[in-house]
Amino acid sequence: MTVTVDWQAWLQRWDAQQSNYLPDREHTLRLILDIVERLAGPMPRLLDLGCGPGSLLGRARHRFPTADLTGVDLDPFLLELARQAHPDSATYIQANYCEEGWLGEGTFDAITSVSAIHYLNPSQLDPLLATLASHLRPGGVLVIADTLRLDPSQRPQLDRLAVDLRQHLWDGGGAPANAETWTEWWQSAHTEPAFKDLLTQRASALADLTEPESEVTLPTLMNALAAAGFAEIGPLYQSADHHVVAAIR
Repeated sequence: MTVTVDWQAWLQRWDAQQSNYLPDREHTLRLILDIVERLAGPMPRLLDLGCGPGSLLGRARHRFPTADLTGVDLDPFLLELARQAHPDSATYIQANYCEEGWLGEGTFDAITSVSAIHYLNPSQLDPLLATLASHLRPGGVLVIADTLRLDPSQRPQLDRLAVDLRQHLWDGGGAPANAETWTEWWQSAHTEPAFKDLLTQRASALADLTEPESEVTLPTLMNALAAAGFAEIGPLYQSADHHVVAAIR
């Protein structure tokens, strides 16, 4: 018997549970694409790093109908969700972007990353950003949207305040009482028979990942971007300790 999966419904549930934690998520995604369009034009060659199920790239395809879009992620399950829910939105590639040679050849007009950098060890930033810079054309833009501490060692009061504000505003506090959580979404996915093989592949792909030994902070990111040779670097949006940082090659 053929099992039919409503991939669009799963993606909609993903977007809904993500928005429960990040109430300004849609604004942030629109802002990222605004930045890309203003700096790279209406037909960018765009790479989305840590693309997950293609939430940004689906919106990018609507904004840029003729653009060349590529998504990369380590998670084979979320990539298949992206391919099935957005079959015409982008080319999707499975790769560990902390390993050498993962990107191959070619250059991009813009590279984006949403909620992927904070999973890294700070020591992984320099080689990753150097790779991204080498694959951006001169004048191309890297846009990173992520939750990044202000630096507890240098700004302890403001850092603590930013974390408290984030937890109050985002970490489920404003979500409806019956809102699906991150954990519940994944628990539900594991009960879907059609996902069994993909989730086994996911477990294998993510098996060697470990918790970062320390957090990537905003100053750490800014310093790493400068070391990678970006000409202009700056935060263009902030809510508590969630930032949208742009860097021009």
